[in-house]
Amino acid sequence: MSEKKTVEIPVIKPTMIQMSSDPRGDAAITFETIGDADVLLVLPMTALVALEAMLAKASQEQAKHQPVQ
Repeated sequence: MSEKKTVEIPVIKPTMIQMSSDPRGDAAITFETIGDADVLLVLPMTALVALEAMLAKASQEQAKHQPVQ
């Protein structure tokens, strides 16, 4: 883990995602926050792919604890 400080920003919801038409380009995700400014997160494709994998794994783990409907 990095020795950098961590900034915690309470997010209300994601409001927009923009994807580059270039497969090697960046993605930008905007989040609405409870503060005075929203957050624009710019991710290179490699970071977006890693985030997608982490979210998929988290979703699978969460599904293990949800009742079957």
